[in-house]
Amino acid sequence: MKPLLPFFACLILVVSSATELRAQFPEGKPPELQSHPDATVVTSNTFRLDMNIHQGFFNGNVIMVTNSLRLRSNEMTVFFDETGSQVKRMIARGDAVLEQPKRTGKSSQMEYIVAENKLIMTGNPEVIDDQNHVTGTVITLFRDTDQMQVDGHSKVVLYQAENPSQPQQPAQKR
Repeated sequence: MKPLLPFFACLILVVSSATELRAQFPEGKPPELQSHPDATVVTSNTFRLDMNIHQGFFNGNVIMVTNSLRLRSNEMTVFFDETGSQVKRMIARGDAVLEQPKRTGKSSQMEYIVAENKLIMTGNPEVIDDQNHVTGTVITLFRDTDQMQVDGHSKVVLYQAENPSQPQQPAQKR
């Protein structure tokens, strides 16, 4: 029984991490997303906009919600193009947590580059994709292609899901 204890402890840690990450967000979607599905809603304790440098600054309990993801952090900087009408990139800093339908992640910093539709996670990043667990120095998620790239000391823990359509073979007696 003792050799299985570390395995169960690790499994409980991964499951509780995913549950803990999902509990970071308020339930339901903002009403703005009901009428405008492509909208992005950001709430925070304070917001400052400086169009002289084409940046917006959200600070304190930042929550960004779209129809396909939710992101929480301590602060977020939004970089606009020169016209001020398009977001070029966003950087979320401080206990950043990402939630997507089948994926959760956390890191110290997340940078989203709009033109490339990619999210770069740094600062002890970890991603839980279904039940698989990925860590590394830098984790990059490519949202268009559903790909992931891990740079620097990567660790991937894969759990094979049981296939209910295949009957289990009984153990052979010797």
